[in-house]
Amino acid sequence: MNIFLQKDNKIAVYKQIYDYFRTEILKGNIKEGTKLPSIRQLASDLHVSKNTVNEAFQQLLSEGYIESKQKKGYWSVKIEGYVQEEQKAVLFPIDENKEEEKGSIDFQYGDIDVRHFPTKVWKKHLGDSVDALEKEIMMYGKKQGHPPLRKEIARYLYQSRGIHCHPDQIVIAAGTQNIIRLIVSLLQERPHVAMENPGYDGVKNIFEKEGCTLTPISVNRIEGYCIEELENSDCNLAYVTPSHQFPLGMIMPITKRLSLLKWAEKQNAFIIEDDYDSEFRYEGAPIPSLKGLDRVDRVIYAGTFSKSFLPAARVSYMVLPANLLEIYHASQKESQQVSPIIQSALARFLENGDFYRHLRKMRKVYEEKRRIVFESIYKYMGKQVEIIGEKAGLHLLLFIEGKNPDVLKEKAKANKIKVYTAAPYYWSNNQVEKERPILLGFGGLEKGELENGISLLAQIWFGNKNE
Repeated sequence: MNIFLQKDNKIAVYKQIYDYFRTEILKGNIKEGTKLPSIRQLASDLHVSKNTVNEAFQQLLSEGYIESKQKKGYWSVKIEGYVQEEQKAVLFPIDENKEEEKGSIDFQYGDIDVRHFPTKVWKKHLGDSVDALEKEIMMYGKKQGHPPLRKEIARYLYQSRGIHCHPDQIVIAAGTQNIIRLIVSLLQERPHVAMENPGYDGVKNIFEKEGCTLTPISVNRIEGYCIEELENSDCNLAYVTPSHQFPLGMIMPITKRLSLLKWAEKQNAFIIEDDYDSEFRYEGAPIPSLKGLDRVDRVIYAGTFSKSFLPAARVSYMVLPANLLEIYHASQKESQQVSPIIQSALARFLENGDFYRHLRKMRKVYEEKRRIVFESIYKYMGKQVEIIGEKAGLHLLLFIEGKNPDVLKEKAKANKIKVYTAAPYYWSNNQVEKERPILLGFGGLEKGELENGISLLAQIWFGNKNE
């Protein structure tokens, strides 16, 4: 009970207690049939005598606001005929489309397939972490992250991405956007950042909020990342998604990766490599990470478990170059953002091999979903669309010549199908129509929903009938 007593007030303390309960009962905040705290407990909580509380309760009882049940305490009663005159709390309006959304097919990017999540295994690791009663995970945790988890991440990065790093280089934080904030805080001056255009708007917004100067670097589906624009800029920090460009989905070729590293060395600049979903590649040999090619220690590698494991865990991490690691240790004041219990459980999940088993399973699940989407598009839409970005990740894009993507989006929405345009990821809305594709995320939908959704889109957009 949040009863704030003013003991130096002219109003007697028992009367203040009485007024509190009377008001809360009349407002309906204390519902009919609610048990009031015991006299002993309330006296202890408020640091007053039991007689004071008893006097307040007796007054409430005599006026009919509460009733006494023998050996069970005091209970609030229903007040008939009382009209509450005070203004009620303002509530946010209910989304009128909520019911409609329940029956919709949502091609949302970023959703994962939770139906295949190993809940029992994860709960066991959570339980084991709590049962261990380690002091560190019961407190705030180490600022840099749980040491066993950093050790497992270092091992994973070496095996899967060819990155040689020490666990002490790894910093854990809650989400990629917080990773970006940390990186900016480590640079002595607000950096001049080269951002992909189109590119991830969430990171762009963080850079802007942190007061950084931003320069767009063109990315297109024919030539990819424009190294020449970067070299002609005054940037000293580049943010890139080389393993699966977001949102266009291309993979940066080795020649451009090496050119990017040469630029960083020449300019004494840093590169942030956001490797957000490289675990899911469906065609060709694995592509080495930019960090794995880095011989001059200019790449800050940023990874996350949001796509490969569980977004709700909120576990992301970065691998810092040696000179930035020194600055981190000298300047970092923030406490750890991710629950130490979650970190401990994830470390166990990795160490026992359960993460790798889960990842192998999900690669098959997503590859099958991607195949269904790919084949359904060809089956129902044929040559009326062009697909790109389908070789990796959990989304692909459709280029539809001569049709406004915003109109296509609204037509789909009117028929309970949600699709998204890439317009928010471009720096300017003045892009030609063909350079603003439709983005289809397939990770969170069931197989039947995927083919049905594509079939319906073909009918809505082109008038094509089911075969």
